[in-house]
Amino acid sequence: MKSVLLFLAAIALVLPASQAAQPVNGIAAKVNGEIITLNELMIKVAPMQSVLMSQNPRRGPNYDQKIKQLMEQMLDELVDRTIIYSMYKQNLQSLPDHAVEEEIEKIIRNVYAGDRSRFKAYLRATNLTRAQFKEQQRKELLVSIIRAQNFGEVLPPSEKEMSIEYNSWAKANRDRQKDVGTYKRIYILKTEGDVNKERLKFTEDLMKQVKAGADFAELAKKHSGDSRASRGGLWKDVPRTDLQHEFGYAIFETETKEVFGPLEDQYGYNIIQIINRQLGPTKPLSQVRDLIKQRVEGQKKRLNFEKWMKKLRARVPVEKMI
Repeated sequence: MKSVLLFLAAIALVLPASQAAQPVNGIAAKVNGEIITLNELMIKVAPMQSVLMSQNPRRGPNYDQKIKQLMEQMLDELVDRTIIYSMYKQNLQSLPDHAVEEEIEKIIRNVYAGDRSRFKAYLRATNLTRAQFKEQQRKELLVSIIRAQNFGEVLPPSEKEMSIEYNSWAKANRDRQKDVGTYKRIYILKTEGDVNKERLKFTEDLMKQVKAGADFAELAKKHSGDSRASRGGLWKDVPRTDLQHEFGYAIFETETKEVFGPLEDQYGYNIIQIINRQLGPTKPLSQVRDLIKQRVEGQKKRLNFEKWMKKLRARVPVEKMI
C-alpha cells in the first residue's frame, strides 16, 4: 500500500489532478484466476483523488489516510465485482451492444456533466481506447445483472419510502449541465518558486479571518486576484459547465453554505462562500415511479445479496497484493 501511495504522490506533482490516472504495471489483487491491475485500481481512485487533492492542498498525513481509505474501498468493490464476473463470465457476450452504449451515455451525462471532451480526456489519461472502455462497461453491466438476480423477494415499498428515495435519486440524477451557482470567492494566485507555499499560508490566514467574523467581501476586494475582486468576490449565476470538475464538485455536490477552503487549482487557492445553488432539473416522481420502486426494493434486497455474496467470497480465492 505504501508504494501505491508514493506513486499517487509522484503523479500528483507532475500532472494536473484531472489526469491523475496513468498506466501502471503491477497487480493489485488476484481473484479466482482473474487479475485486478494497479491501473484498474488507479482508474477507480482517480476521480475522487482529484477532489481530495483540491480539498487538501498541503497533502500530509490526513490526505494520505483519506487516499488509503479510498483505495481500500475501491479495491474491495473491484474484488467483489471480479468474484461475480469470474463465475458468470460465460454470459458476457449475450449482453446487447445497445445496453452497453446506454451505460456509457449515462456515465458521460452523470459523471462528466454531458461534456464529451472531458470524457475523451479521461480515456487519454487512463490510456484506454473507447473500445476497451466499452468492454469494461460490458463487464460492469453483467455484474449488475447478476447482482440483481440474487437479491431475493421483499415487501413492496411504502409511500414514505418512495418519497425519501425519490428525493435522493432526483438530486443524483438531475441534469448537471444546468446546475447554476452564485458564490463569493477569494482567489490567491500562486507565485513561481513558492517552495514554502507562502501563498497557501496566506490563504489559510485569510480563511481564519473569515471564520472569525471578518467581512468576506472586504477581504476579497483587498486580496483576491480574480476579475470579481472589486465586487467583493461575487460570482452570480455561474453555470456549472463553466467550472473545473473539482470546483463544480465542491460547489454543487455539497450541501453546506458555510465558507470552505482553501481549494487548490492549477493557478491558485480559493476560499468559497456559497450564496445559492440552483440544481438542474430532474424528472418528476410520476414519470419515474417504477424506477424508484425498483430502487427501494433493491435497497431492501441488499441484505439478501450480502448473505449470498458472503457465501460466494468463501468459495473464491482472493489474494490482495497491496
